[in-house]
Amino acid sequence: MLPSSIKVASGTCRLLTLVIKNLTILSIVIISHQTLQAQAINLGTTADFALFTAAGAFNNVGASTVVTGDVGTNVGAFNAFPPGTLIGSRHIADPVSAQAAADVLTAYMYLDGLTCGLVLGTTMGSGQTLSPNIYCLGAASTINGSLVLDAQGDPNASFIFQIDGALATTKLSSVQLINGASICNVFWQINGAVALGDSSVFVGTMLVQGAIRLLQSAALNGRGLSTAGAISLAENIVNIPGGLPPAASTIVADGPTTFCVGDSVTLSGNVGGIWSNGSTTSSIVIKNSGDYYVINANGC
Repeated sequence: MLPSSIKVASGTCRLLTLVIKNLTILSIVIISHQTLQAQAINLGTTADFALFTAAGAFNNVGASTVVTGDVGTNVGAFNAFPPGTLIGSRHIADPVSAQAAADVLTAYMYLDGLTCGLVLGTTMGSGQTLSPNIYCLGAASTINGSLVLDAQGDPNASFIFQIDGALATTKLSSVQLINGASICNVFWQINGAVALGDSSVFVGTMLVQGAIRLLQSAALNGRGLSTAGAISLAENIVNIPGGLPPAASTIVADGPTTFCVGDSVTLSGNVGGIWSNGSTTSSIVIKNSGDYYVINANGC
């Protein structure tokens, strides 16, 4: 912008220059709640995975299984896609899976080291409603019926579960989010195997020391990441939080981006994002010099 002390005389032309930037915000997981200051949980390369095991076989027996997000194993046989549909990439004993094997252990140990906020009984659900906190369960646990996670209007509220044993969900059980709770801020650190029951719906990112089994028609809205253990699918739906990374809007100007004071240029191309001036319209009219950009983000 021009300094306020400079006057432009009649008939002169001071040039203004615009810099246009296109930005994409990828999946960044932020957690915060009453006893834990906001901080990032670093999932590393595993942030792009819907299902991953550092060491174990990966099998799918359902033709109708659909997984959105990357999948893979660093050590173990891989028998999936086909059958089933994968909207993402496979990583089997490659450099990405090798890094993911290290990253999943780092993330698991980070969650394991957090201080417990409230102790829960090992049987959850049956309409139980929980507010944001770090919950610890001292042995193998189950979820029956519905377990409701209530963010109480805070979209950054986090729910972290530390389970010192296996986790099983019963047939038709569900984890439900209400009042602004985000799938991106739900984490399960499980010191044992996981089995999601027939036609159950589970929510959040699981960091597991053991096998991960999705029984017939179970759905996982989140991630299943194991430090060691087989992954087994059977006619399931799995969606990584936020889906695939967001696409950046392509911004174009309807004229030169260097122009005279008093003139203007229209910038267009915003699709579902937010302009740097706070506008959400598809185009904006610019009369002052500066940097202009659009931020596109996914659900996380």
